[in-house]
Parts: sequence; C-alpha cells; structure tokens
Amino acid sequence: MRTIKLLGLSLLLSASLALPVLAETLPAPVNGVTFEEWASANGRIANNQDKAKVIAVLGLNNAAYEAVDVAFTEALKTSGSNGGIMRVFGEAFGDPNRGRFAATEQVDIEGKLATLDDYARVQGHLQAATQLKIDPAAVLEEHNLTPYEYSQEAGRWVRVIAMEAKKDSSNTIKYNAAIQRYQQEYLDKLSKK
Repeated sequence: MRTIKLLGLSLLLSASLALPVLAETLPAPVNGVTFEEWASANGRIANNQDKAKVIAVLGLNNAAYEAVDVAFTEALKTSGSNGGIMRVFGEAFGDPNRGRFAATEQVDIEGKLATLDDYARVQGHLQAATQLKIDPAAVLEEHNLTPYEYSQEAGRWVRVIAMEAKKDSSNTIKYNAAIQRYQQEYLDKLSKK
C-alpha cells in the first residue's frame, strides 16, 4: 500500500511542477524532521533503499518516523488548493539528496526510459493495469523501475511533451495515441491471462 501511495504522490509531481510556493505554507518540522527531508526520505524508500538506514539518517526510530509520516501525509491531504505543498513534496521526492541526506550516498537514476516510446509503453501499461485493478508497483517492477525512478522519468517526459505541444499542438495527439496504443496492447494481453 505504501508503494501505491508513493507512486500516486510521485505522479502528482508531474501536474504540480509549475505552481508557486511560499515558505510559510510548509508544515512545521515534526520530531526534528522538515517536510522536505521527509519527502526526500520517501524518494529514497521508493528507490528501494533500506528504510531502517533512511530513518537512521534522520536520527529517528520507527515509531518516531511513523509519527512524522502520519503528520506530513495528513498535511498533504488537507492542503486543499495549496498546490505549493505538493510541488515542494514533488521536488524533494525527486531530489532525495536534501537536508541531512546531502551528506550521505547520492541517489541517481539511470535513464531507463530513454525514448518517448519507452515512456509511452510504461504509461500505457500502467493505464491498462489501473483499468484491470492490477497493482501499479508490479507493473513498474516488470519494467525494472522503482516508483522513484518512474517519477523522475515520467516528470522529464511530461515536460518534454508539454514543450513539444507548445511548438505544435498536434504533437499532443501523437503522444496520446502512442500511449493509447500501448494501453490497448496491454489490455488485450492482460485480459487473456
């Protein structure tokens, strides 16, 4: 369930990249952990890093970390029209080297979705899986991606698609058609199982 929550939050990143944020809109630290450190911790956990080691960097035990997680998850839920909180979450989730994590091993991604077609294939597969009520984390695993990696790669391709659409709006139709083609391919394939 946590993987699904992280995947959902990371996908919201793509939609919130352009929203302004004011520093005073962020929740106060909980157990000495800032909102951005918590988001970076989630990025590391979504990238399959050992949760105990991630929590240790923050100087917390499991119970203290759960309190942080509950408080900041609630802040995201109740932020309502304050898209700035979601943007900060997305940026920090996408940069798991913030705060105390800056002094630890740095996290990089490999560029697993090298082409727009690679992105369209995974996105189409995720959409088909959603229709068929299949765990999105299992789909990402099939494509050798963690939720963190997918959030990074998807965010990059969403920005590319947006820039291309500004140049020529017919590009949006082309990209959506590619995603829908893969969605149908996976629907047909998965329905036969």
